[in-house]
Amino acid sequence: MSDASSDASSDADPQRDLSDPDQAFQAVSEASLRLMAGAVSKPRLAQLKIAAQQEEAEYPWQRITQAIVSEPVEGQGLVKQGLVAQRDWILRGGRVAKGPSVASRAKGFFARLTAQLIFGVIFTVVVVLLLLLLKYRFGWNIYWLLDTTLELIGAPPR
Repeated sequence: MSDASSDASSDADPQRDLSDPDQAFQAVSEASLRLMAGAVSKPRLAQLKIAAQQEEAEYPWQRITQAIVSEPVEGQGLVKQGLVAQRDWILRGGRVAKGPSVASRAKGFFARLTAQLIFGVIFTVVVVLLLLLLKYRFGWNIYWLLDTTLELIGAPPR
């Protein structure tokens, strides 16, 4: 297995004819493996990102694929990294969509906090108004429950 993986990376001709479907398939497969395994350097990824962003009309897949496969890699290490990435992909259940950003989460948190605060204020105002209505309109002793509770726990009367 080490001979085959070494041969696959050593005969990676940086100038493959990507118009040929077989060579294009092989180059794209190798580029995908390298990307999945994390075998493409950070500076090269930054260059490729800029190249992809500059092309507005069409994704420059030939140029990017050639750039990825032209980087030298150690075949056995690439296979190991690729298998680890493959295992992680399968255990994760495939592609995982990105969650909401930190800013979006913060906005949601403050929106919920504000809604709870508004609800709490409205609830408190309604309870206080209800107690005042019971005390002054109907003459009820609104402190009866407090007095009873204090008696039960043995606290001195208020």
